[in-house]
Amino acid sequence: MVYYAEGKELEVISTVFCGSVNDAYVCRNRTSASGALYTLLVVRDRECAKKMLLLSDADSGSAWLWHFAQNEELIFVFPFREERKFSAFARGQAVSAEVTERICVNLVMECLSAKLPWPLLYLALEQDGVQIAKDNTVYFTMCLDLAALDTERTERNCVSSCARLMMELFAQSPVSGRKKREQVKSFELIAKKSAKNAYDGFPELYRDIKLTAIPEEKTGLLKRAAGLWRRNRDRLFRILLILCAVLVLAALAALATQMIYGEVPWLRVFQNTFDVIGTEDLHTGGHI
Repeated sequence: MVYYAEGKELEVISTVFCGSVNDAYVCRNRTSASGALYTLLVVRDRECAKKMLLLSDADSGSAWLWHFAQNEELIFVFPFREERKFSAFARGQAVSAEVTERICVNLVMECLSAKLPWPLLYLALEQDGVQIAKDNTVYFTMCLDLAALDTERTERNCVSSCARLMMELFAQSPVSGRKKREQVKSFELIAKKSAKNAYDGFPELYRDIKLTAIPEEKTGLLKRAAGLWRRNRDRLFRILLILCAVLVLAALAALATQMIYGEVPWLRVFQNTFDVIGTEDLHTGGHI
């Protein structure tokens, strides 16, 4: 299957989802030398298409790159991102109370900056569309089942769904002991307000996370030095390797010049030129 739009030929290379009202594909642009990839939501159902167009009008189309019609289907084009499921990887990356809180902050910030209409953001949060990178940054993929699309969903619904993901991450966190008790305190307010559906917007949730955040402990000198070594050991090894190679070449060159000329010319810089004139050594009064 190939879709044509905006001067691009979008060839389907992977089917991610097939549903009752829409499909989701990964496509490659055949007209691009780099083979740029896109995620396509292909809507077959007319009522669902109307809802998506309504969201487009309300949000000025900022949620997707563009949309077009082909063969009685309405296609919405999104940037492609590799899947790395929050549900599968976040728990393993939440190695401390501080990191857990940082991941939660990243999740909230991505919800604020993603420019998704609230109904689509709600679907992404509820349908495992949240992804986490190795550096704990969070992003969304849009391989969604639009059969559940409800245009009445608001920011309040999205905040409740986001808070649920945060609390699940906290409950699965391997942190124990004193830090666990502190983390319980830090999330207690969020848990209570989330249970009562009391959050009106993401800025309020973000503020509560930052207000109750656990201060990071100061890292000792040895730990900082060990971290510096881990981060730079490859670079230091390359530098040492280059220095060793230069020294080996210099030694070979010195050996060659010694065999050919009977001396190493560049070692003259270490001689006292006022003691040696030609073949006379003024210091000893003899010949060289």
